[in-house]
Amino acid sequence: MFKWSKLFKKPDDSYRQALTEFSRSLTLIVDFDQLLENLEGKLREIADIPRVYIFLKDPETNRFDLANPHDDDQSDTRFNFSADDRLIQWLTVNEMPLVVENYSGVISFLSERERELIIKHQTQIIIPLIVMNHLSGMVFLGPKSTGPFAKGEIELLVTLLGQSALAFENALLYREQKQRLRKMFRSDRLATIGQIAAGAAHEIRNPLTSIRSTIQYLKKKDPDNERREMMDELISEVDRIDEIIKGLLSFSKPIKPQKERLDLTDLICKTLKLTGSTARNNKVKIDFTTSVTPCFLNADPQQLRQVFMNIILNSVQAMPSGGTLSIHIESITGQDRNEWVRIDFTDNGMGIPETQLEKIFDPFFTTKNDGTGLGLSISYGIIRQHNGDIEVQSISGKAPSGTSIIITLPANERISQ
Repeated sequence: MFKWSKLFKKPDDSYRQALTEFSRSLTLIVDFDQLLENLEGKLREIADIPRVYIFLKDPETNRFDLANPHDDDQSDTRFNFSADDRLIQWLTVNEMPLVVENYSGVISFLSERERELIIKHQTQIIIPLIVMNHLSGMVFLGPKSTGPFAKGEIELLVTLLGQSALAFENALLYREQKQRLRKMFRSDRLATIGQIAAGAAHEIRNPLTSIRSTIQYLKKKDPDNERREMMDELISEVDRIDEIIKGLLSFSKPIKPQKERLDLTDLICKTLKLTGSTARNNKVKIDFTTSVTPCFLNADPQQLRQVFMNIILNSVQAMPSGGTLSIHIESITGQDRNEWVRIDFTDNGMGIPETQLEKIFDPFFTTKNDGTGLGLSISYGIIRQHNGDIEVQSISGKAPSGTSIIITLPANERISQ
């Protein structure tokens, strides 16, 4: 096995061997997370770097997000960069490594926030990831455990990262294609389930109406208070079944949104007032922020409120010992170059096991003992009726755990003031 420690003893042979081995490994990996782990490990092996931070451009938000957060960096929500940040502009124009010690003038040109992040994470070198003449990401390196970076090391790192940039691009495209196929299969599966559910709902509802009427009739004729209370409980259970059936019908035949001009921020604030007491009773703090002010949309306020309430209450229930639910609104540019409004609901609860994520929007699938399993499937239908999208990302079984539900709505539905 080739030893990276021999790399600089015979530069020519070692360069070729190192690049050949790394290139071969890149062609064999299509999974994004595996590729990320492989690259981070190789960088540490090459230069003995304790910390490596890899930022990749999100095509939806046009933001450079940290792809490999470390456990102690989870709380640093500022550790990302926008396309307008000076560091991104400098790397885009120069397409070369930024050695912090050698470019004090460039560092002083950066914003105070950017300088703080570089100093806080003890960054010595920032290497851009360039694909087809555009900046697709960047890597923060340093400090080395064995001393300063040698010129040959920097050249090798630039070469290796240049190859990995294309590999990341391919891995992201592969993941995106898998997500598209998953959405297509999900839509087909939900359509089939919806047809079956609609037929079953109608068959159940007719005898259910007769049962309710009969119980009400018997209640009026029976003078015994204890039996009358039992009948009230039966009627309550019948009504609960009827609500489930209504949910099935709304899922199988979604009601067309009655769109009107609404302020999305105001709608979420009103929803938080309705759910605030439940959150406080469960020791859940809700942190709501927005970078879009004002945010007017053409949408059905009742339907969106139903979606938001369902997500918020699910998040609260996922944190039985308390926690934080973060809600954030931002404007993004999609790969189709259209403008979208994105709403993120992120909790630090128990998370959802990976094996259950594929079923999370299926009717009757629930992880709660008293749940009907219709909330998210109905929410999915409502968002799709608004020409939007809803996705769930979750980490379960390890720290930090938690779940993010991401809703995107087309901004071309937005109405100017």
